[in-house]
Amino acid sequence: MKEGDIQKTAFKTHDGHYKFLVMPFGLTNAPATFQSLMNRVFRQYLRKFVLVFFDDILVYSQTEEEHLEHLKEVLKILQTHQLKANLKNYSFAQSMVEYLGHVVSQEGVTADQSKVEAMQKWPMPKNIRGLRGFLGLTGYYRRFVKGCSSIA
Repeated sequence: MKEGDIQKTAFKTHDGHYKFLVMPFGLTNAPATFQSLMNRVFRQYLRKFVLVFFDDILVYSQTEEEHLEHLKEVLKILQTHQLKANLKNYSFAQSMVEYLGHVVSQEGVTADQSKVEAMQKWPMPKNIRGLRGFLGLTGYYRRFVKGCSSIA
């Protein structure tokens, strides 16, 4: 939160008055504002060695040495912008990660197999609403299905 905006978040409870020091995601537009901030601070590195989705930061590299340099740069950027990372929620130097329903590894990006199995077990849609729900779910993985639009 900007220092001048902290007062705007004040609220009263039976235990006293409180105010947010960091932006709560319950505020209107908070997620979009936070994503915009993350895109802005990492702009020069996005899709070069960084992907950001809200507070999920994926750093990818060709070698371990390069990865250490990329991690240093990402952590330096977070520090410069007074952003804090909860390091217990992070994994470092992984050869494979699950990210936003995908598996990212040296072989590239693939669909998360557990999500594929969930789609295969999805009950047969019985009406238009059910069909739209199923197509919405499966549409996320359309890049992995040859001829997806014809099948749909």
